[in-house]
Amino acid sequence: MIELAYELTSPRGRTILVGVPKKGENISIYSLPLHFGKILTGSHGGESNPSEDIGRYSRLYQSGRLKLNGIITDCFSLDDINIAVEKMKKGQIAGRCIIKME
Repeated sequence: MIELAYELTSPRGRTILVGVPKKGENISIYSLPLHFGKILTGSHGGESNPSEDIGRYSRLYQSGRLKLNGIITDCFSLDDINIAVEKMKKGQIAGRCIIKME
């Protein structure tokens, strides 16, 4: 998946990796574009500060400046998590999905 994301990134675009691969897992990319402006980098939590950010997002939502309607497009029970993963892999989920832990 990392390689695909990198290939789909425009020549002067940026691919940001989130999550941590398994120890010892390697990727193979064509590195020449890195010398001409393409960027491949990792994220270590998105530079967020939950003690500040959660309150800020809450205020933005309450004031109507942060629109969340329509972002969550699918909801699955924990029993159906494999269905959710397959739909995500196939690109059949247009937004975000929630897994209910009930």
